[in-house]
Formats: sequence, C-alpha cells, structure tokens
Amino acid sequence: MRRAMKTALKLTERDTEILFYLDCHPLTVQQLFRLSQTFVAPFTQLRLLQRRLQKLTEAGYLQAWPYATTGVGTPHYFKLTRSGFQRLHGVQVELPRRRYFEAIAENHHGHTRALGEFLVHLLVTAHKQGVHVKNLVRENTLKIQAGDKALFPDSGFQLVTPAGKTFQYLVELDNSTERIRSNKAVESIESKLRGYDQHQGTFDSFEPDHYVVLFVTTRSSERLDHIMQAAKQVMANPRRTVFLGTHLPTFLACANPLDEVCLVDNRGRQRGLLPQTSSQDRPQRKQPEHQMAATLEV
Repeated sequence: MRRAMKTALKLTERDTEILFYLDCHPLTVQQLFRLSQTFVAPFTQLRLLQRRLQKLTEAGYLQAWPYATTGVGTPHYFKLTRSGFQRLHGVQVELPRRRYFEAIAENHHGHTRALGEFLVHLLVTAHKQGVHVKNLVRENTLKIQAGDKALFPDSGFQLVTPAGKTFQYLVELDNSTERIRSNKAVESIESKLRGYDQHQGTFDSFEPDHYVVLFVTTRSSERLDHIMQAAKQVMANPRRTVFLGTHLPTFLACANPLDEVCLVDNRGRQRGLLPQTSSQDRPQRKQPEHQMAATLEV
C-alpha cells in the first residue's frame, strides 16, 4: 500500500505574526491572545488560538514547556524551533545560539514571564494609540559597550509617532536578585547605572542613537525608589534624562502608559513613557510595522 505523504502547513499572515513575536520573546497562550489585538486579524476566542498553536507545533515550527508556578493551572510558554526560525527568516540566515531553542532555566521563569507581561502591554497600548513599536529585540542580543564593561539589556525597542518622532528605549527588568550597591560584586544595579550613564555620555540628547534606560521592578515600588536614588548619585550629569522607572503592577494597571503618569525619571519627575506630544501627532488608524534591530556597539 502506498504511504500517504504529509502535506506542509500553509502559513497565514496571522501565523507569521505569531512567529515574529515568539522570535522576540517566549510567550504564553494568554499573552499571545492579548497580543493578537495588534494582528491584522485578531483571534476572537482563546480556543481558536490554542488550536492554531497546536497546528504550528505539530508542523514543527513551535515548541512549548510549562512554567514553574504555584498557582492554579500550569501555563506553557512557546518558543520557535529551528524550522520555525528558518521559516520566519529564511534558511540562509545564521541560526541563534542553542540556548535560543532550549527550555528556559527554572530560576529564570519569573523574569521571562514578567518581561512578557511588560512587552505585551506595551505593544497592545501602543497599537491602540497609533504608535509604532519598532526594532523590538530579544533578551541578551543587544550589546552596549561602555568602556571595558559590556551591558546586555533585557529588551530594546523604539516608539515612533505618526509625525516621525522616534524615541529609543532599553529595558532592565529587576526581580530584586541583584544588590543595588556593592563594592565587591561585579554585577550590581549601581554598576549598570554607571555603565549606561558612561555610554550615554558619548551621545548628544538629540542624536538618533540617544536612548533612555527603563528599569521595571517586579517586587516593590520601594525597590524602584532605591534604584532611582542610586541613579542620581552616580550620574555625571543628573540633569540629563537617562533613566526611567516603573513598578510592573503600576505599568500594567495603566490604560495608556505612553501618556499617562505611571513612571518616574532620574530627576524625580512623574510622566508617561513618551514625552508630551501634540494632539496632531496621533493618527486615526495604525498599520503594523516590525523590524528587528542589530547589535549596538560603540
């Protein structure tokens, strides 16, 4: 008897959007469902997304592992396989390191899941406000060389208004696992602050490569206060705006974190993610636009 050949799954535009965002960061079904609000054709029911993810997994494009959790239910996070990566980028593109395709270490689960929550809320609210999120990069793929110190932010992205104004951000998600100040530890929040401030000192505020570092704390707002206080003490010019900070629950509870007050900068000013913009800098409708960013080194 002749054996039937398995037909390849025909990818839709919505499938490509799923692959794109999972290339940027591992996400759960629930996170992807919320994020689908930004898709050309959003998923209207969670079960429809679950069914499509199953199809993509069976086709060899996705893989999933359970998050370590103490709550009810066990959410799974999805990542691309090598086939999924090549389907998105092409077979000629160099594959990422092996860790990209492997399960996340359990002690990093909380960090990855919290960063996913931040990114999903950012993308959804920016979409609603008609602001483009561009150059969204994966964790540890963006390198900032500050003298002899290398910094690898947890994420990076640009916000582009309809008038063409571009604002660049790097993200440091803080789970209170590092000391803020330490004379002995090589890795501390203070050493990161010094490194970013040194690197930013090489740019004028109006240069395209100028960026703001956004610290997102997950454990407490008091932790954020301590980080911002440390920033004031180590900055060469504390009158410059180099650092922003927010407590993750505050950010997630804000309906429009781009404009509403839910952050604080290193000068103690409360603000939204975007500087104040005029009303004509908002469009009637936004079309999605995505790009991947290259490594930043100077």
